[in-house]
Amino acid sequence: MPARRTTILAASLTAAGLLLTACGGSSDSDSGSAGSSGDAAEASAPAGHEVVDEAAALLPADVKEKGTLVVATGEGYPPFEFYAEDNKTLVGVDPEIITAVAGALGLEVDLQVLKFDAIIPGLQGGRYDVGDAAMGITAERNEVVDFVSYFEGGTSIMTPAGNPEDLTLDTLCGHTIAAQKGSIYADEYLPDFDAACTAAGEDPITVDIYPDQPQATLAVSSGRAEATMSDFGPLAYVAQQSNGKFDVLDANYEPAPYGIALAKGSELAPAIEAALQALIDDGTYAEILEKWDVDAGAIEDPEVSRG
Repeated sequence: MPARRTTILAASLTAAGLLLTACGGSSDSDSGSAGSSGDAAEASAPAGHEVVDEAAALLPADVKEKGTLVVATGEGYPPFEFYAEDNKTLVGVDPEIITAVAGALGLEVDLQVLKFDAIIPGLQGGRYDVGDAAMGITAERNEVVDFVSYFEGGTSIMTPAGNPEDLTLDTLCGHTIAAQKGSIYADEYLPDFDAACTAAGEDPITVDIYPDQPQATLAVSSGRAEATMSDFGPLAYVAQQSNGKFDVLDANYEPAPYGIALAKGSELAPAIEAALQALIDDGTYAEILEKWDVDAGAIEDPEVSRG
């Protein structure tokens, strides 16, 4: 993983006692990996994995009897989850990992695409077994759902090619930065960075909010914003696919884990953890991350987080 950049601004935020946690897309307040509505839509899934008996043995009886892992996920957040050219097959890191997890548990997978802000309520209401949408593990979320960690994410900025404003994470004051509505970048990070600018007597940051990350990216390419802030991995993927239109700052601010979310107290968590560990041990996990160029965020030991 690219080294975390230590900056004057980061130090000032830490000194101010601000707990900034990478989010993997969105906060709980609004849409992140969003479909066109709050209703779930089914999506095609990739191939599964052979059964791992030790993991399957940990399944709760009701899930084992059902035979299907119902997954709340999203789209429009490459390379973690997005639609292929047929506009119906969900591809990316998350569908491949959760499908492999389900296979290791001897389950079919049922991917349900919905807005990011509907995932946690859906888990709480028992409509889904797990949520898998590049969701960062935060203390606030962990109060209402449990997690099994599966990736280490972090934050960076993407600029036009050549970074014409020579932006870094500690020189954002006085600039226009685009972010996705409801994301931790729009709701927490950029307001905190802006507060640090004000406290230092610098010009404020103009935070431009867009409904989704593709529109925030378009704001940069059209010149309406000088950079966009989001997760390092997805930004790097977009830059790689842009034919040289964008650069991503070689920085990974506040790396923190992503997690597969489950209802509070879910008995399914140990089975998910064991299946993930099996995928790590046999190399399947690494192959998936390498395929999508996010292997810098690989972890070795998934953990259950009960909050």
